[in-house]
Amino acid sequence: MATRLTRHLVWVPPASAPPASASAKMRAAKATPSLTALDTGREQPPSQEQANLDFFTEPRERAVYLLHIGAEVEHALMVQYLYAAYSLGGTQLTDPEHQRLAQAWRATILEIAREEMGHLATVENLLTLIGGPLSFEREDYPIPTDLYPMPFELEPLTKKSLGKYVLLEMPNEKTIAALGLEEEMEEIRKYVDAEDDLTVHRVGIIYDAVAALFTPPVMPKDPKPAPPSFISSSDIQAESLRFQVSPDEWGLGYHDLLIETANDRTSALNAIKLISVQGEGSTIGDLDKSHFGKFLNIYRQFPNEGDWVPARNVARNPTTDPDAPLDRRITNKLALLWAGLLSLRYRMLLMYLSHAFRIEAPLKASGRTPRGLLLSWTFGEMYNLRSITEILMTLPLHEVGDEELLAGPPFEMPYSLALASHDANRWRMHRDLLQASQQYVKALSEASGGQYENYLKGLHSANESALAQVLTLIGG
Repeated sequence: MATRLTRHLVWVPPASAPPASASAKMRAAKATPSLTALDTGREQPPSQEQANLDFFTEPRERAVYLLHIGAEVEHALMVQYLYAAYSLGGTQLTDPEHQRLAQAWRATILEIAREEMGHLATVENLLTLIGGPLSFEREDYPIPTDLYPMPFELEPLTKKSLGKYVLLEMPNEKTIAALGLEEEMEEIRKYVDAEDDLTVHRVGIIYDAVAALFTPPVMPKDPKPAPPSFISSSDIQAESLRFQVSPDEWGLGYHDLLIETANDRTSALNAIKLISVQGEGSTIGDLDKSHFGKFLNIYRQFPNEGDWVPARNVARNPTTDPDAPLDRRITNKLALLWAGLLSLRYRMLLMYLSHAFRIEAPLKASGRTPRGLLLSWTFGEMYNLRSITEILMTLPLHEVGDEELLAGPPFEMPYSLALASHDANRWRMHRDLLQASQQYVKALSEASGGQYENYLKGLHSANESALAQVLTLIGG
């Protein structure tokens, strides 16, 4: 999926910052397009890395393409941050101060993961604004590519993975210089690149390109560019607002959960700016509130390799695939059942959210409407994913052998995220997934000997309640 989406996207390194080493020169060569790239139609400062496209198409279609990449990136970051956060803790933490730090870091990264979900919803709103198809896809397990900000990996939190997150969320070079962080960023870059020759691209580059497509030139060029280098006003659909997700419907009281709607060019640009500011920060004042600043603070506090270990010994990129390498293949029978349930509930979350965007919002937000139910269930699944993840990270990866290596949530993508054409059939899909969940609950109750009875009983009850409402909607 990711290769299909990103094969036309190339990262152009800063022209004024030549690589300082042979390995960096090789990375720069790989990232430079082999043909003249068509960018967003805006002149970029030569010192800024850019995301260019190597195909001819109209501005609206370029925006749809880049927003699809943005959606996949936000989705992938949400999942990777959840995995990293829940890996923190474990029986190896005996020092009270170490326990306190791990708990604080976990809370911060979980907050960032929730905010990535808000960013995903905002990107879907922008796609809705310009009439583009929605995307809830995500890159699968590690694909070493120069086309994504970094390869997708589920891994326990380490100093190196934190360094990747810092580089991914960092603002542009000009802001880094203004903040006096150039030397520190270079040290982090060297540390991350040391063994893996890994180049991490800024997520903000994608949004810079999208913002440029929403921004018409201040003065018309002479002669006028053909085709125009910005999205036409006729392609910006104010009436799409009634299908967008609003913070009132979905915010659930989270003060920092950013979900922006847009009905014109100005509000679209504002939404893009707010995503960037919450991710990157742009001044000393908002640095600590941004994802970049929060990860940088954790990185500075995090122990060096060989010191105490804040994270459990969980597998990297765990999977239920029977043909996967043994070091990431879940073979423990109980862990396999929990992993299957987690991936099912993960699919349910994505399908609830996708379906909600196909239903017009009522004049007054209410949880009693079909759309309100779907949005409520979407956030409910975040709690289910948390509960199941916490269980999985206490279970061994393998049935026999290395009992110290623990399982983790595989977050396996379903065979399809497509929705049926008719609404009643979409509700039938939800019914089928809820009934499959009940089968998992039954199997886990029998296999676990009452160990997880409270959670499984609660999930069974929630499934029954949701099923009753779904059956009513199918019948209606």
